[in-house]
Amino acid sequence: MKLPKYYADFDEAGNITGFYVDDIHGDAIPETAIPITVEEWQTYAAASHLYKLDNGTIREKTPEEIEAERASRPPAPKSHVELLEEENALLAIELAQTQARLDQAEQEQAALLFELVNKEVI
Repeated sequence: MKLPKYYADFDEAGNITGFYVDDIHGDAIPETAIPITVEEWQTYAAASHLYKLDNGTIREKTPEEIEAERASRPPAPKSHVELLEEENALLAIELAQTQARLDQAEQEQAALLFELVNKEVI
């Protein structure tokens, strides 16, 4: 019985992009994939973001490399709840502004009415 062969593939920056097993993937394994042991596959698959291919050798990334990658990531998209909370805050501001305009209009109407009543009394 033949033991399966494991492979890892990498992007241009050396980051792991996928794993392959010849028994499963057969001829679909990319030519750029390099052979790895079962133990390496278990290690790399558990935390592939911590490893990279560097000059033909797979190594653990430095803390500086990991932090640089983390810092360069785009922000995560807002959740549905966050979007609704933002919309709710905007609606509350709009409602407060509308209420302020209504209060101002009522004060102006009251002043005009007061002026009218005082003119008729005189």
